[in-house]
Amino acid sequence: MTPSYGPPTPYCPGSRHGCQHPSRCRILSTSRPSSPGGRGGPGAGAAGEALLHRALAATTSGVTIVAVDHPDQPLIYANSAFEQLSGRPLEQARGRNCRFLQGPDTDPGAISRIRAAVTAGQECRETLLNYRGPDRTPWWNEIYLAPVTDEHGTVVQYIGVQNDVTARVDAQRAAGREHDRAQGYLARLEQLAYTDPLTGLANRRRLQEQFEAAVWEARAGGTALALLFLDLDGFKAVNDRLGHTAGDELLVRTGQRLKARLRRSDLLARLGGDEFLAALLGLDVSAARGEADRVAAQLTAALAEPMVLAGEPVAVTVSIGVAVYHDDGADFGALLHHADLRMYAGKHPHRTEQAAQTRR
Repeated sequence: MTPSYGPPTPYCPGSRHGCQHPSRCRILSTSRPSSPGGRGGPGAGAAGEALLHRALAATTSGVTIVAVDHPDQPLIYANSAFEQLSGRPLEQARGRNCRFLQGPDTDPGAISRIRAAVTAGQECRETLLNYRGPDRTPWWNEIYLAPVTDEHGTVVQYIGVQNDVTARVDAQRAAGREHDRAQGYLARLEQLAYTDPLTGLANRRRLQEQFEAAVWEARAGGTALALLFLDLDGFKAVNDRLGHTAGDELLVRTGQRLKARLRRSDLLARLGGDEFLAALLGLDVSAARGEADRVAAQLTAALAEPMVLAGEPVAVTVSIGVAVYHDDGADFGALLHHADLRMYAGKHPHRTEQAAQTRR
């Protein structure tokens, strides 16, 4: 109960009611003089003390009294409930410091707070791990400590009320673990909802939400954005020749190369299949188109570098369509549409030219 350390003070076997210093135990001593004409006649003090002992013996809470003005602050009183809580006979508990309840996993912070309260002569309440009996069975002790002063206002004793709250603590911890598990499930569900499972990149839904938020920031800050639509050329041939495992590896490494060439503030997502989206944020309005084209050229060069898949060198190219906010649209849908059209035009220039001639 008290966190002081040092050799225990021996218990006085001749003390009354198991109290080491009955003349100084202000809680248990009720032997005050009674006036003949008062309500308390002869023997009233003894009767009151007996009543107090019966009440302390009947309570299910462990009650202890410690003499804080004695070396090592020994127990000078403990009731039968404390005997059950501590798992030791009262004659083994009294006269000792309550540190015998502590063990290796008792919270040092709780002990420090108890020590500070006792030093300051203040009340305190803590819940800490204690150990019961010779087999050191762990149990959670909710302990309330209150100072007892003498006629001069000096703290001479501390009374402690202790309760086994192991079931409550276990239930709280179980609820906490269940909450953490639920939070983990929610985080995983959110990850699945917003992440491409193959590459670990954001999916279209996630990038769209982030891009729309960036549009509001661009409006407020007077900056520009660019959306780059990327489609791999030759992916199907690699997939057919080397197998789906090699094709998946190609997509993963493509995502890694793209991410390595973009700024930390830019966005990258896999749309599905062999299509990717990149968003360039915070561009200067007057230079946005040129900056987007420059980044597109860098990404094209990065993806053109050969890589080894299934033991064979593989090289793929990429078609990229660029759309710039405000020039090509003011929202994600419009910009994605323009970027897609320009990507298709770059991938199939002859078809685009024929379509244009037909329209003429």
